[in-house]
Amino acid sequence: MEQKVENISIIWKSEYNINNFKIDREHQQLFSIAREALSISKLKKDEEQIEKLKKTITKLFDYVGTHFSNEQKHMESISYPELEEHKLLHKNMINMLTNLVSKLNSMELEQIQQALFNFIEEYFIRHIILEDKKIELWSTNLEDLRKSFGWKQIYSINNPKIDAEHKMLFDIAKEAFTEVEASEKTAKIKDILTRLYDYMKTHFKHEEEYMQQINYPAFKEHKKLHSEIISKINDFVKKLPTLNEDLFEKELAKIIDISLVYHIIQEDRKIINWVKANENKN
Repeated sequence: MEQKVENISIIWKSEYNINNFKIDREHQQLFSIAREALSISKLKKDEEQIEKLKKTITKLFDYVGTHFSNEQKHMESISYPELEEHKLLHKNMINMLTNLVSKLNSMELEQIQQALFNFIEEYFIRHIILEDKKIELWSTNLEDLRKSFGWKQIYSINNPKIDAEHKMLFDIAKEAFTEVEASEKTAKIKDILTRLYDYMKTHFKHEEEYMQQINYPAFKEHKKLHSEIISKINDFVKKLPTLNEDLFEKELAKIIDISLVYHIIQEDRKIINWVKANENKN
């Protein structure tokens, strides 16, 4: 669901931090360059502005390459197991930007705005939350993970009912990080996963009913994302017999603290933003 050009903005938010100072700083710099390009593209179309815009987008392209190189060196230094898959994602994003740069001369300013916004909002933010967070999660020890895991106010989408249900999902999952006797561990894991699965389905049902009530235009796409998260939980349950306790906690954190957080702050916020935008029209 594309935003109208006049409403487009690129904003760094604290929930995009992956808690690696160097990588977070480079991500913020990319946002800064993208905002610079976006502000130029909103000005009148003349040769001087077009040339300035090309230089800024080229600067963005160069910095993305530098950042990806630094990130890959970091992954190598910590022996990150999904390095090759992550490199491929980087390559695909570089290809997207290469394609944009090659088409600049034939694009209207509004098209350039939309392409920049899509790259940052739909691809880069998704990459940060879904992929870059996996890197830090993998290298975080379990004690620190247990301390940091849970609902945070920055995840709020400012809808009390939906926020309360999101918080409940985190509260159920957080129980997996509490210590119990070894003999009780298997039973506890099964109980938590059953409750998490059931509550997630209930929450998604409520959210889908709400989207239908307000005639949300991206209802079908959003419902499909719900199905994908439920599928991840199913796959996780199937893998349980092969996971040791440490892996279980990290894999659960990956599903909740990455997939669900991304869904909340990127997709669920779109619902609320759509509601606000339509309220302003009335």
